[in-house]
Amino acid sequence: MIRVLIADGNEHTLAGVKNLLSDEPEFEVLSQASDGESVLELISAGVTPDIVLTDVHLPRINGILIAEQISRHFPFIKTIMFTTEDQEQYLIDGFKSGIKSYLSKLVGREELIFAIRQVNQGKYYICTLLASRLTLLFLKGTEAASLIVEPNIEFSGREMEVLRLISDGCTNQEIADQLFTSRRTVEGHRQAMINKTGVRNTPALVKYAMRYNLMKTREDTTRSASR
Repeated sequence: MIRVLIADGNEHTLAGVKNLLSDEPEFEVLSQASDGESVLELISAGVTPDIVLTDVHLPRINGILIAEQISRHFPFIKTIMFTTEDQEQYLIDGFKSGIKSYLSKLVGREELIFAIRQVNQGKYYICTLLASRLTLLFLKGTEAASLIVEPNIEFSGREMEVLRLISDGCTNQEIADQLFTSRRTVEGHRQAMINKTGVRNTPALVKYAMRYNLMKTREDTTRSASR
């Protein structure tokens, strides 16, 4: 059972997320909070969720400060930022504060559930909508090496297709539609590539592929084989 505390200043969002998670037998919504102060009071009073799902903008104490306090005083609790904010500074501040996942409120039901499961397993996750933006942040100010030794890792043809579409900023559903498959299958391919490379999340996967020219290498091989 994954125990969740939801924090959001919008009562409709609180109700919607609670109903969504309550439909899943593996989730238990322990409590809800409409402001940041209440989140910390609940936890201090003995409410011990596995996951805190919080917006960036909350009355009294914002989501960034909540994540910092949880990370410092309750390190066994993992924080997911669930917000409409997609500005770069919020992404940076969020992960610096100790969050494990950054999700847009535009994500679908399946991706939200997938993210919570990943974080509960101790992994990091960033939604597909924001993955390419965070990857660009990682790459800013860096120069590609002129000669790079290719790692001994093989991706299947379908995995490479998924990777290229992820790097283009496509959502799981958009990738599924283009490849005529299910969103769950796309999520499976992405996780398989993360496991193969040993990286922690999707932006790190894209950065890894760019660093070692994996996408270019695959394209060159495909062209050579077709001649």
